[in-house]
Amino acid sequence: MKVKLAISIGLAILAVIFITQNTETARVDFLIWTVEMSVVLLVFIILGAGVIIGWSLSSYLRYVRNRKQVKTREEMQIKVVAKQEAADLDKQGHKETHE
Repeated sequence: MKVKLAISIGLAILAVIFITQNTETARVDFLIWTVEMSVVLLVFIILGAGVIIGWSLSSYLRYVRNRKQVKTREEMQIKVVAKQEAADLDKQGHKETHE
């Protein structure tokens, strides 16, 4: 826990240094829009977009992986049940032939 706290404090200090050194504005053109904003704000907007995209992609991939695992388990259960039914029918067939 102390390691996480130290890393968080270190990153916060680096963020403050970055903010104080990059107060100038920059012109941003995107499709038909043009806006002037501070470099810091631009970087944090891009960072936020990256975090949201990464979280969304991670959630989607986890969903796909879990869905695939559930499907595989269901297929395995169907095979096990089919084998049990075949074994039961085979046992019944042997019983009828011995009687």
